[in-house]
Amino acid sequence: MDTVSTLGMRIRRVRRHYGLRQEEFGKKIGISGNRVSEIENNKGGTSASVLEELCRSFPVSHEWLLTGNGSMLRNKETGEESKGISERLTLLESRIGRIINVHENDDREPSLISVPLYSSAVPAGMPAVAAEEVETYLDFPRSWTGGRKNVYALKVSGDSMMDIGIMPGDTLLVESRETARDGQVVIASLNSEVTVKTLCISDGGHVSLAPENRKYRPIPVTPESDFRIMGVVLAALRQYR
Repeated sequence: MDTVSTLGMRIRRVRRHYGLRQEEFGKKIGISGNRVSEIENNKGGTSASVLEELCRSFPVSHEWLLTGNGSMLRNKETGEESKGISERLTLLESRIGRIINVHENDDREPSLISVPLYSSAVPAGMPAVAAEEVETYLDFPRSWTGGRKNVYALKVSGDSMMDIGIMPGDTLLVESRETARDGQVVIASLNSEVTVKTLCISDGGHVSLAPENRKYRPIPVTPESDFRIMGVVLAALRQYR
């Protein structure tokens, strides 16, 4: 049987078996790429909920993951016990007389992240003054953030971004940051007004905010403009009624 300290090595083996980078693997099991690296290097252990998600996302044997016994992948013909990781831990601990390197309480990383939703819609059309009050908090899958910590949500009004699928009423998940690359969809403040547009930076360094709808023209950003980036859009969420 493998030693307890090789749990991280087994998790690395699963990731490499499927040819995934740490960030890609983390997204599938609800944690950041940095946490994957820490777990693989046996730094601090991980939670039972993360291991359960791993076994749901990949056909990995609970027994092999926790002890190193048997085959890595579940037998498709005979199946495997359906007990969750938490229950299996209790059984294994009583059988092998040691604590598995899993900490349910002090290393838990929830699969959801609570994000503030600002009360004023951000225009996907002509810029308008945006209020900065938090209306409520929304839960998003942690994997959507890619491990980013400083995120917020905004509602969209207007139709200037509809050609890339951002529609009026959509909720945008945004990483709060002051820089962005050419071609990224950003939340920008221009002369104290806020809008969502695609950032365009020419070879000569000229900046404009481009709509994704032929009805609208790009908005030039001149040296005299009061301009700043407020965030980069990570995802758009649409609710159907």
